[in-house]
Parts: sequence; C-alpha cells; structure tokens
Amino acid sequence: MRLKKSILIVMVMAILSVLTYGAQLEKSNENYDLIISTNVLKEETRYVDINTATLEELSNSGITMRQAKLIMDYRDKTGGFQNLQELKRIKGIGQATYDKMKLVLMIKEPAQRKPLYINEATDEDMKLYGLDKKYIKKIRKHINRYGRVENNMELIKLLPNSTYEKYKTIIKYDK
Repeated sequence: MRLKKSILIVMVMAILSVLTYGAQLEKSNENYDLIISTNVLKEETRYVDINTATLEELSNSGITMRQAKLIMDYRDKTGGFQNLQELKRIKGIGQATYDKMKLVLMIKEPAQRKPLYINEATDEDMKLYGLDKKYIKKIRKHINRYGRVENNMELIKLLPNSTYEKYKTIIKYDK
C-alpha cells in the first residue's frame, strides 16, 4: 500500500513537472521586443542612415509611420538629405520632433541633389529644397507674369547672390 502511494505521488509530480515545463516552453516561444539602452550600442547600430533606410527601418527606429513616409517622400523629391536640419523643411516636422529624430538618425554620406525644375516646381517643392518663402513668392510672381524663368540671368535678379550661388547647380529651367 505504501509503495502504491509512493508511485502515485511520483506520477503526480511527474505530470505536474511536464505541465509546468510545457507552459514554460509555450511562453518562451512568444515574440518579445528587445529593449537595449542606447549606451551599450555601437554608434553605427544606434543610428539609422536617413538616406538609405527603408520605411520599415525608419519606423523601427521609433519614428512614426507617417513621419517615415514624409522622409521617404522628401528623399524621392530632392535626392535625399545633406544634413539633418533639412528635416525641419518637411511639413509636420517641427523643432520638438526634430530634436527626437536626431537622436536616432544620421547621415553617412550627404545625398546628391536631384535637379529642381524651377518652372514646374510647386511652392512646396521649392520649400523642400530650402528656398525661403519670400524668394518663392518672387519666383512665383515672375513665373505668373512672364510664364517662366528662362535662364540664370533672370534667376539671379530674383535671388540674393549667396542664395543664387547655393542653388545655381541644381536649379534647371527645362526637363
């Protein structure tokens, strides 16, 4: 009788062990996000290159999907970022958002600018390239009055020398 009780206790213990171990196995198969302090990451792991990151990489870095799409749109239109300050040119990204983004984004290599076709560009396009509102208004007024900006001699009359020098290689007049 004692032997039967001992065997019964051992069997109950074995069954409980198997059930507990199985529950642990099931729990270990759940998906968890790894949370690592930025202090322990290597610099190249900590940051995402804004000019080459995919939509998924941008959103995984803590940037919202909407902001990641805005960044991708900016890259498509301009060719990419030459510095992180350009983030503030994007409608919907202000100083507070920029301050958060600069903690996770970097630029390994400044992007080569796409041409800005001044006669076809919207005001928003010109803003994305960094032109001030007052110069955009002057350009728009000229285009509305004369139909287009014909060449660099007309453009230089619309922009101060420093601004003209900055943009003269990327502004194009015809596609």
